[in-house]
Amino acid sequence: MDFFNSLSLDLKMLAVGIAGCALLALFSGNPKTEKRYVLVLALLAAGGIYRFTHTAGTDQAGTSAAASHASLVATPPPKHVPLVSTSAK
Repeated sequence: MDFFNSLSLDLKMLAVGIAGCALLALFSGNPKTEKRYVLVLALLAAGGIYRFTHTAGTDQAGTSAAASHASLVATPPPKHVPLVSTSAK
């Protein structure tokens, strides 16, 4: 369940569509509609595989680029100025 929750919204919708088409293809009584559901299932599966690999590659490239950029830019922490009481004046 953690894997499913870690997916983006479009991948979750593709997974639900794939599961729905698989169920429709299994329990459909008409051979013509079974073929249609299997075709849609194959298209959704191909789109899901492409999207999953495309998303995973982009995330890894983005995080490595962000990590290398963050390591190059180092700003010193701001100096702390102590508070001065104004009630003694």
